[in-house]
Amino acid sequence: MKIAVLGSTGFVGQAVLERALAAGFDVKVLVRTPEKLKNRASNLEVIQGTLEDADKVAETLEGCVAVVSAAGGVKGSDQYKAFETITHILVAEMKKAGIKKLVSINGSGTILPNEYVGIKRKILSTMVGIFLKHMKDAKVAEMDILLKEKEIDWVSVRANLILKKPLVGHVLADDQKMPGNSITLPDLAKFMVDQVNSDTWVHKAPFVSIA
Repeated sequence: MKIAVLGSTGFVGQAVLERALAAGFDVKVLVRTPEKLKNRASNLEVIQGTLEDADKVAETLEGCVAVVSAAGGVKGSDQYKAFETITHILVAEMKKAGIKKLVSINGSGTILPNEYVGIKRKILSTMVGIFLKHMKDAKVAEMDILLKEKEIDWVSVRANLILKKPLVGHVLADDQKMPGNSITLPDLAKFMVDQVNSDTWVHKAPFVSIA
């Protein structure tokens, strides 16, 4: 089974790529700078380009059955507008390629419409908007598009504090409230890759944490 991993040179993306390769998937990645990739496994195919280039996105998706995206906002420009464009391109090219499953990383600061938000999350979302505005804006733009999508089986995984610690092996997930404050990087990567073959959280944005 072949999948596409986006954002594969980033903090979360590197872990997702490692997990996908270790799980036996053939993987295609789209990267601006291939030299940043640390893994050169035989089941990895590298496409050089950007997420804003529809032709390169199409090339990356060719032959794939799912997309796992760890792409996030970067400092220095309007990330809402950037990810509005990126997500429109990705969704359009997925439909052309006949790919339905999209698993993407999100943050606990992202609030969905009509979602109950307690004081703790209100404060958290506000703080994220102040100190990590580029990341929050990117994911809000992505969700604004995905929430309207019925043809794409999307799962948006909301993580809070991501720890560079060993795999625990048991993840708590809840789409109504945060079950905990942190998750290890390998546990997050495993949860995201596991969603490729699961329908449990389709059209939902589960919060995840370690037990």
